[in-house]
Amino acid sequence: MDGVAAAGISEIHEDTLHSPSADFGRPTGWLIYFATDDLTATAEAVQAHDGQILQQPQAAGTRGRRAVACDPTGAPFGLWQAGDSIGTGYVRDPGCFIWDDLRSPNPDGAREFYTAVFGFRTEPLPAEMGAGNGYQTYAFPDESWPLGGMGPMMGDADAAPHWLAYFQVRDIVAALEFVESTGGRIERRDFETPFGRMAAIRDPQGSRLWIMQPPGQ
Repeated sequence: MDGVAAAGISEIHEDTLHSPSADFGRPTGWLIYFATDDLTATAEAVQAHDGQILQQPQAAGTRGRRAVACDPTGAPFGLWQAGDSIGTGYVRDPGCFIWDDLRSPNPDGAREFYTAVFGFRTEPLPAEMGAGNGYQTYAFPDESWPLGGMGPMMGDADAAPHWLAYFQVRDIVAALEFVESTGGRIERRDFETPFGRMAAIRDPQGSRLWIMQPPGQ
């Protein structure tokens, strides 16, 4: 967006499709990456807290170093140590990444893992915003703004555990019309939430994502 990196698209490499254990699921099309200043140490922390490394740390040219991991509940995620590229440089604007959700069959266990590895703090949403279903936001200890959320499968019990990426749009109705006209699929049509209007979609290749139009737009 405006010349600043918002996300990346590449072929799925075979070694990221399947984990070494049958208990771990296939990743969805969008892979959420967590930043780290020391990729090797973070990969070791993942393993020390019962996660797995699916793709060993490796160079991504001069842009940085990356690895792919899996938490103990089965959800894949990426690790990124910046080189020339810090990663996502443009967020929370139309066309950009705005939120992420972990969908896990064991959200309590998942929260313990991510807190131990990354030092996050978690807290339930206020009752008027949907607390009570096991969903909690996560953030850095010294910041009030949440980075995303972690919760149960939310009606997706037949799917493998996964992280979901949310992208902001200016007009969710127009966005959904575009999805349908270009071979995508709407899994849950737009609905109102305290955070804005949201919808769940799949792109023409089947990758899941959510789109969101914030309140007042």
